[in-house]
Amino acid sequence: MELSSAECLRIALRTLQLKDDDENLILLKRQLEAGSTELMGYMGEYYKLHLELEHTNTKCKHNLQYFVKSLPYKNPPQRAECERKGVFRKETSIYKLILPNIQRYASRKLFPQCYYSRDDVMVLEDLTQRYRHLKANESYCQEHYKLVLGHLAALHAASIAWEEAEQFNIGERYKNVFKELLMNTENEWFITGLKGIVFLAVRHVKYQTERAQTFIREQLFHLLSETEQLVKPSKSIRNVLCHRDTWDRNILFGFDSPTASLPSSCCIVDFQLSQYCSPSLDVLFLLYILVHSAQERRNMYYQALEYYYDALQAEFMRLGLPVDLISRSNFLEECERTRLAGLTMKALTEPQTKMLAVISNKLRSEEPEKFDSYLNCDRSEMYLRVMQMQPGYEETIMQPIAELVDYLMERENLDV
Repeated sequence: MELSSAECLRIALRTLQLKDDDENLILLKRQLEAGSTELMGYMGEYYKLHLELEHTNTKCKHNLQYFVKSLPYKNPPQRAECERKGVFRKETSIYKLILPNIQRYASRKLFPQCYYSRDDVMVLEDLTQRYRHLKANESYCQEHYKLVLGHLAALHAASIAWEEAEQFNIGERYKNVFKELLMNTENEWFITGLKGIVFLAVRHVKYQTERAQTFIREQLFHLLSETEQLVKPSKSIRNVLCHRDTWDRNILFGFDSPTASLPSSCCIVDFQLSQYCSPSLDVLFLLYILVHSAQERRNMYYQALEYYYDALQAEFMRLGLPVDLISRSNFLEECERTRLAGLTMKALTEPQTKMLAVISNKLRSEEPEKFDSYLNCDRSEMYLRVMQMQPGYEETIMQPIAELVDYLMERENLDV
């Protein structure tokens, strides 16, 4: 992956808010270096771009740094999958056409600024100069969850404010952008993941009774495949732009000082899975993906829903929107209707997000074709291999399986 001198100069001109035809800005040096292996994504590669420039009129020198996201060029099967699904085309379109308009109605910074994009690369503001991920020895607490829930409420309300101001529907205007890239039965990753859930559920020590095994083998896959209906635009609540990917690597926090123990702000990245859909999905995905313990989730579940709803109402009031656009009962009912999507997402993603980076990076670099087969054909061998390589992995990924299967077996006649 490369960026030309002309592209780098264009990026710098936009950053410094200079005219595109300003010939007085001279590019002295450019350096593109691979990002940390800890940040390797399943749908991209990450880099840091450093630019050194001088403006001949003012003699002012500028040292600029950016975060660069590209197609996974080092992994041909992964790259082919991203190109086939249009992952980068979707995210670049969202950054170009949608997010800047939504930001106009927000009172906080919602996302990193995009300075340049192609179908295979995006050059973004480097948030790590002001924000950071939580460290390994830092755990999420109530204050972290509140910041993210408030941030999502601001994103959702701003998307409604844009619609109200221009009297249109985001989902209809940009229907060609909002392709469901995750929970879609035409997506082999999703179907393979559902089969993986069934494979793990059959093995789970808790479900070795005849009734449980029959339910898992005969009903579980069908019920899970129906969750694709839950992530489509809702017919029972006002739809909004949802981020839909709030796991910890996509959330960065801002601190008032280097010694501050709790953050004062946050920002979210990665919009390739974003959809125009029910706001409940963002809240549920946060609660199921970000909150690790089922017990912790049960303890905070309704409190988190109430906090989000109050934050949404506060945003409506700030924007001068009618507070009854989404009623409390409407929101709570929608959370219950779509709860299975959160449970399923947790069980789908936990095996990948909880795999140690050293293991996943090794598999991707040394066995790219097999790794692609794991993701899009059959994950059972991968799960068994990682269980052998990573102590505690089996116990970790079995927890959301139990939470999901318990939920469905308690509602065996559930009409998804």
